[in-house]
Amino acid sequence: MDPKEKAKQLIWEFLPLLEGWESKEKTELSKKLALICVNEVQQTNPTIKGNSDDLTTMIVQTKAYWRMVEAEIKNF
Repeated sequence: MDPKEKAKQLIWEFLPLLEGWESKEKTELSKKLALICVNEVQQTNPTIKGNSDDLTTMIVQTKAYWRMVEAEIKNF
């Protein structure tokens, strides 16, 4: 799933939980909740020390992916 699709998915996951909120407020709150989730993923993503090129590449790509998801949520 590309970062834009992932951002949309996370935002849409929270919308049903925000019954009773005005549409604009609901979207903004859903974005904030999605950003909290992305921040948690970023904080728990491991960093590696050493020379494991494949694992290091995977970690760097994962971190870059979640930064892109974060940017897409902010731009939603």
